[in-house]
Amino acid sequence: MISQTPLDTHLESLLAFIEKAGLDIGTVEDEQTLSTCYIEALEGLQGRKTKGRYRAANIVLDYDQASEFCRLLSDDDLTILDDKNQAQVISQEPDPLVEKKAMLLRSAIECLGVLSSEHKCLFDFLITDIFLMPSKDASGGSTSSAIGVIWANPKITHRVPDVVEFIVHELTHHAMFIDEHRYGHYDHRALMNPDSWAQSAILKVPRPLDKVIHSIVVATEIVMFREKFIGHPAAPLMHPPTPKILAQLVASVDSVEEVIGRHEHAGIASVSSRTKALLSGVRDIVESDALCKYRTR
Repeated sequence: MISQTPLDTHLESLLAFIEKAGLDIGTVEDEQTLSTCYIEALEGLQGRKTKGRYRAANIVLDYDQASEFCRLLSDDDLTILDDKNQAQVISQEPDPLVEKKAMLLRSAIECLGVLSSEHKCLFDFLITDIFLMPSKDASGGSTSSAIGVIWANPKITHRVPDVVEFIVHELTHHAMFIDEHRYGHYDHRALMNPDSWAQSAILKVPRPLDKVIHSIVVATEIVMFREKFIGHPAAPLMHPPTPKILAQLVASVDSVEEVIGRHEHAGIASVSSRTKALLSGVRDIVESDALCKYRTR
């Protein structure tokens, strides 16, 4: 998604999102006014207020404020890092390590800007609020019902590069949310039918098609970010090693394409041409010469 799509296209999608929210994009004159309009669109569509501003995401440590953000996130819609969907995955209790986790998160955001100006630019536009709350099961997540908001729960044993990968992971979900608003990725009537489920690229379990496609695109972005910026770690803590991700991506894309083909044979258009283009781009990346040495035979 981020690697497959030029930054200008992401910003065009942001304008389309703002316009769909009923705002006048004629008032957008520069990056600052684009960000202001985006935040206004989010507040109008989602009924929430944000303290975050362009290049200044609001990092929420206060328990009461974080609890308010928890209520924005629907367990049924939460796309969490380890690709599970467990009820009450966020623990509703204060975190004694919240200050240390926030320091790690801030260091990772700063590191992201050093590594990739494009990723940091997109982060500065899309992410308005990050709240920290503990969990026994996950390191964070995002949901389409709260675009611009990330729940973060890094372990204090995580290294800065691992948390950078977490940020790239969540940023990719939000870029996908905005892209979906612009292009329409799925026929939502068909998504919850178990017959349309496919194999996830993270845990290799059957999930609804939209979740699986998100999983595919996110996993691809992690591989590409490693390839371009931070290298391929031998023992990563946040995501699997690259060879394992690539093997799971191949199986997951095959699974999705089988579902899509079966639907089309039955006269059902379950995904849009934009979604097909993203999946085709993923396959090209996975099969590229640059990643040949990481593919398992």
